[in-house]
Amino acid sequence: MTRKLSVINALTPLAVFLGVFAPAIMFVHTTRSAEPVTGQRMLQQLVEGARKEGQLNVLVVSSQRDAGARELMQAFNRRFGLNLKSNTTVATPTLSGILEELKVGISPTSDVTYLPEDFIFPFLTAGGIAKIENWEPLLKEISPEAYQVRDRVSPLDVAGYAFAWGTRAKVINYNTDLISENELPQTRVEMGDPKYKEAYFLPPFITEALYGILISPKDKWIEVVRSWGRWKPPIIAYEGGLQRMLLGEFKFAPSNDYYLFKYKGRDPKTPIGMAFFRDLTPLTYTWNVVHKRAKNPHAAALYALWATSPEANRIFENLDYSATGNLLLGTGPMSQQIKQALEKRNIKLLSWWDSKKNLDLLRWYATPDGAAYSNELVAAQSGRK
Repeated sequence: MTRKLSVINALTPLAVFLGVFAPAIMFVHTTRSAEPVTGQRMLQQLVEGARKEGQLNVLVVSSQRDAGARELMQAFNRRFGLNLKSNTTVATPTLSGILEELKVGISPTSDVTYLPEDFIFPFLTAGGIAKIENWEPLLKEISPEAYQVRDRVSPLDVAGYAFAWGTRAKVINYNTDLISENELPQTRVEMGDPKYKEAYFLPPFITEALYGILISPKDKWIEVVRSWGRWKPPIIAYEGGLQRMLLGEFKFAPSNDYYLFKYKGRDPKTPIGMAFFRDLTPLTYTWNVVHKRAKNPHAAALYALWATSPEANRIFENLDYSATGNLLLGTGPMSQQIKQALEKRNIKLLSWWDSKKNLDLLRWYATPDGAAYSNELVAAQSGRK
């Protein structure tokens, strides 16, 4: 059974995408002194604040499952010499639920939560995210590796508010028994070639299609997307579609980078490969944010910063849990292999967070014109006129 494309799936968060930011909360208070307060001292204060709070409530990605959540909390406590009680919720966040808590004024169920990238600005605009002051010296103490790429870990307009703990590169997964890498479309434009009719499925969202305006004028890009949907390909979620691909129903599909490792981890003989479009390979981010009214703000800030570290990433990359690597660091076994594959093929990743220009294009989708265009993309991808 196919699933109907819906603009709501991809764009509801963007519909309230505005430019007003939440007020900052100072987690680390300094005192007047002749001596400057060092990053190490700030970290000590944050740890002591967390110790006094005694608990941490975290919403973690659903695919992490209970075992992964427990391992995260154990590693977190061990890293800072803490013994915090943890209340982890393993689920997929809903923007409506998060905003409703904020609107009603009740205490949030989580002190810190993970969010997909299109949830960030609506929540920030609503005043629900606390800024971690002095986050840069704190990050330098907690994760020197993340500090080296801090302009990407907490970039541009979300600096200090959101911290990337994982990424996903948008790739091509293909059945190696049915098609070779050289036979695959080399660009998004080529995917519309009639010779690929009935060779692929498309997902029930337009996340990848949205990125097209980074590389093409809007009028030309909509025609590219229409070429994908001209033969009305089945609309299926990645997991179900890839299973059908491995059974021989499809030859390839746009997908996420970690599926190669997931299926090969189950059976090394699985006929699945990973390739890249040369014109557009998006990199999507997943974030941790601290709720403005968090019950345990010190513990939450400490966790949000620590989750960017290689130590945490090794747990996130565990194939038994979420298999979500972090290409910003490239320190885990999965992200190292993906980076090597990208470098070997000379593929450049693109994201909304690469520049102000890109971020302005993301903001454009929240305008009436942008919303209308996104509706056109939905219709184009599904083959509707």
